[in-house]
Amino acid sequence: MKKIKVLQVPIRNSRGGITHYAMNNWEHIDKNRFQFDYVTFSKKLDFETEITSQGCKVHYVSCYAEENEKQFIKEMNAILCQGYDVVHIHTSYWKSFLIEQLAIKNNIFKIIVHAHSTMIDEHDDKKRQEALRLHEKRKKEFNTSMATHFCACSRLAADWLFGPQIPREQIKILPNAIDVNKFQYDIRIREIYRKKLGIENSFVVGHVGRMVYQKNHEFLLNAFSEVIKQVENAVLLLVGDGVLEENIRTQAYKMGLDSKVIFLGKRNDTENLYQAMDVFCLPSRFEGLPIVLIEAQTAGLKCITSVSVTNEAKVTNNIELLPLEAKIWSNKIIDLSHGYIRRNMNHEIARSGYNINVQIKELERYYED
Repeated sequence: MKKIKVLQVPIRNSRGGITHYAMNNWEHIDKNRFQFDYVTFSKKLDFETEITSQGCKVHYVSCYAEENEKQFIKEMNAILCQGYDVVHIHTSYWKSFLIEQLAIKNNIFKIIVHAHSTMIDEHDDKKRQEALRLHEKRKKEFNTSMATHFCACSRLAADWLFGPQIPREQIKILPNAIDVNKFQYDIRIREIYRKKLGIENSFVVGHVGRMVYQKNHEFLLNAFSEVIKQVENAVLLLVGDGVLEENIRTQAYKMGLDSKVIFLGKRNDTENLYQAMDVFCLPSRFEGLPIVLIEAQTAGLKCITSVSVTNEAKVTNNIELLPLEAKIWSNKIIDLSHGYIRRNMNHEIARSGYNINVQIKELERYYED
């Protein structure tokens, strides 16, 4: 049987966000029926061998469309002419529609535009406002002729990317599902990892995410500085790297928190790191639907996130959405330091539609239709 060839556009040299979503789907999809290849604008993928050893291709594109349109068209055309049935375009905000237009010209049977965010991840205020103006302009120009299918990780993400131009009945919500068995609470792993990290007797506040404007680490440090005034054994575990890492390290040092903040960098064992945590915090300025919140809830963790995050992420009673006020967050974290019972949340997560073994069947049907 001929496999359906799907081109995922783009992934990056990280294991979070869109990349995590695309790779997670590949891990669970029926490989006898589907073939995934990937486009990346990163100069190098540290995990490329992991991809290519499974028969997938990685296509490196040297520039973005807005940087060198002629070169971008040349390189993308060379990729799109390789017999793909589906192009799955993962989009956070609009800059141009060039990939969609090239896919149409190359007679791609199915062109999927997938909304993954609700704002622009740019630390510089001026650049963010300029990008926002362009996004809103492009959004008004986008219409149903530019793709064959439209989907989003949440209703908020759908509104952000598609606006009123795409009728809601034409937009499919594809939950950012996970392998619930991989993340379920395991006290044995908890004890092993807490010992490995030297935090056996600590109250561990955790965060998983890239160190970028969107994730709002500076706010978390401010809230945590209030926590340690009352919870002496508290530590902050930061998992991830990014362009603002040096800024965050400097802030921690200036606040006298350097001995209380553990920077773990980019990891591929986050399912075990959740076990070591006591509370999970995600003070994001915006999100589409963060997979890390689903993972953390599955691990039985009490989770605190910002009111900017969609209510669709609240799939258990273990999560609270709070305004971004440091005192409110520190008080809540201090309350949780008194302890709670962690439970197996598999049933609740699966019932909410976030079980990858169920959702992958939906995605397979979506590609096949």
